[in-house]
Amino acid sequence: MLAIFLQIVDTSEEQTKFEKLYHRYKNLLFYVAYNALEDYEDAEDAVNETFFRVAKNFSKIGEIECHETRNFLVIIIKNISIDLLRKRKAFTGELNEEQPVRGYAGTDENTPEKLRDVVDVLKEMPAKYRDVLWLNAVAGYRAVEIAAFLGVSPETIRKRLHRGREMLKKRLGE
Repeated sequence: MLAIFLQIVDTSEEQTKFEKLYHRYKNLLFYVAYNALEDYEDAEDAVNETFFRVAKNFSKIGEIECHETRNFLVIIIKNISIDLLRKRKAFTGELNEEQPVRGYAGTDENTPEKLRDVVDVLKEMPAKYRDVLWLNAVAGYRAVEIAAFLGVSPETIRKRLHRGREMLKKRLGE
């Protein structure tokens, strides 16, 4: 399957980089998908779809070994898994939030109080708003790019961004 993805990526440098990304994250993505789907074949399909979407937009990927890339891939696989669950008509709500996406902006004693408040509110938000806010504000992706990665329309992403920002304002009291 890797060979197919490598054909999508433009240059040989990007192919080498994509291969590193693939080998670095394929097991993590399978783990996330399998925990959500509880089906080996569906989990494999979700991983393949994730790498296909990433390959189509590979120029947007920066560093391989960073939390942003890891979070980005996990967000994509979670959304693809939700879509597969919906197709199986077994979807009953959000994915289990007991295993949150790690690597969001951490808080420690050096983090300004206001930023800690924002991070705390983000952690409490529904994943569909939290994820698009993170991809937009932290990772710097535009609504059109997020839509391509998540497989939804740009208008859906714009609405989620707007609603997510409104939730943030309301919960922070600003």
